[in-house]
Amino acid sequence: MSKTMHYSREKLGIALDMLKIMLETQSISRSDYPREFMRYDQEPEVREALDFLTEKLGLLICGYQDALYLCPEINNRAFQLSNTDIKINLGRGFKNPEMYTVFFVMHVIITEFYREAVNDTFRQKLPKDQLLETVDKKVKAMSELEDLDSISEKYQFNFKTIHDVWVSLPRTEFKDDSDEIKQRGTSSKVAMINATARFMMQHGLVEEHEDAIYLTGRCKAIIFEAYNRNEIQVGISNFIEGLASPEGSEDA
Repeated sequence: MSKTMHYSREKLGIALDMLKIMLETQSISRSDYPREFMRYDQEPEVREALDFLTEKLGLLICGYQDALYLCPEINNRAFQLSNTDIKINLGRGFKNPEMYTVFFVMHVIITEFYREAVNDTFRQKLPKDQLLETVDKKVKAMSELEDLDSISEKYQFNFKTIHDVWVSLPRTEFKDDSDEIKQRGTSSKVAMINATARFMMQHGLVEEHEDAIYLTGRCKAIIFEAYNRNEIQVGISNFIEGLASPEGSEDA
């Protein structure tokens, strides 16, 4: 904030109570917490106090429709997962190369729901088989670029490693002595897509129904308020979106 603000004890207490709710539940919605939601919406002193508290903690309040969501600022070590935590969340077999590949798939998911200069999604769902085909096309387009190492350095993103991991994977892998496809792990493209979706579901970013991915309100709020503020993230997404850009498609 540009100037020192003074808040009454009552309003600061209300803001702290709201922050406690958001730290515990990640959100305040009009339906679940109508009084708190209305106070943030209609009482400037409460809103400014809560914004001040979250700013000091390196957090952002991201609003989307009738809900407020809490997310960490970029480089907030206190509230963000470490790479070690992320690999543990992803499961056995995930090392740095596989983790970077999951990050790439997450970027692809975002670029498949959003188009440049559009503030809301242009599609309702993304079938996982279509996601896999899109990742295939984008990685193939990477293969045709002359110097992935330099591009990786420019965007501070491990495109060369991601490319090498993805092209090494079969589409599917079967369980031993079985015709059942492995759905988890790092041994196939299907498994990596599933791992990405599962990780995003664990963190309230997507839902999955009938093998299709849907963005949650929390994810949309974070993309609108936080993701698009970071020039590096925007640069990465614009680069990925430009790789073998798919023709527009309609949801089934």
